[in-house]
Amino acid sequence: LKGIFAGSGSASMSTPYMAQAVIDLTQQRAQDVSLLYIGTASYDITKFRDKQANLFSEMGVTVESLNVANQFVRKEEMEEAVDKADIILVSGGNTLYAVDRWEYLGLSELLKGAAGRGTVMAGGSAGAICWFDGGHSDSADPDSYRLSMLNEFESNADSSSHEKKRKNKDGDDGNSKDWKYIRVEGLGIWPGLICPHYDRIQSNGVPRMTDFDSMMKRHPYELGIGIDHHAALEVNGDDFRILSIPDRKGSVELGDDADGNGQAVPGAWIKYVDDDGTLHSKTCPWSGKVTELLQMVEDAQKHLLLDHEKVELCRKENPLLRD
Repeated sequence: LKGIFAGSGSASMSTPYMAQAVIDLTQQRAQDVSLLYIGTASYDITKFRDKQANLFSEMGVTVESLNVANQFVRKEEMEEAVDKADIILVSGGNTLYAVDRWEYLGLSELLKGAAGRGTVMAGGSAGAICWFDGGHSDSADPDSYRLSMLNEFESNADSSSHEKKRKNKDGDDGNSKDWKYIRVEGLGIWPGLICPHYDRIQSNGVPRMTDFDSMMKRHPYELGIGIDHHAALEVNGDDFRILSIPDRKGSVELGDDADGNGQAVPGAWIKYVDDDGTLHSKTCPWSGKVTELLQMVEDAQKHLLLDHEKVELCRKENPLLRD
């Protein structure tokens, strides 16, 4: 199994550092690589595809899209697209909607099969959560709902207003919105509960790292992995490493630099709850063996969805397109 799972898709996959790391996992030249972009979580909006996939095209990769968020696609078409891809890159966005849509169309099983064949699975935010047991998600944010995003980005409104709205998405401007993070299910290809944007605050004004701790206590049988906005977890067979985009800030302290200033770089965190109910949090090693990191939890209560009512409300407010 191979994959790169970033805290942010748009902030990571648009950098040569991360894009090259994804390509390198294929062990092929960029010119020989085929990438399939799946933008279901962002409703196949072109702007987000361009942000994450254009650099791969510039590097010589053949990029194709599988658009299933707003239209019916025959299973044969999905099989053909998935089978010929060396890399499958999933967008950020609404994880709950994307995984539900894939399940409805039968795409989930095709993606699991591709992972088993050694296809490189990649993405950030929703595109990271989706490959794991589940994740700490902003899928209950009304701004991430299908009709809201389609109305915003497919309208004829001034594009500068879109940019301003997206830049103000983080909740540090004193105008926090009333929504809560929820635990959503992923495809379960890898074990773990993923928290992307670990070092960020979103439009509800709540730090993700703080809320993730609370979620872990509600789901004590799961292994938590927090991934900073500018970091990624790379899995390459039996080995893993943490990718940290150079010259970006994060939550992992490295000590003081030569001038005596503290350094905090993008990285990842491991969290678990012991038998006494105590939450433990530690920085993730920069590299190691996957078996030592992603420990499978066999207890059936692992999937106890204490956020079930919130998830169902979110599904009602952001209804799945059924063809």
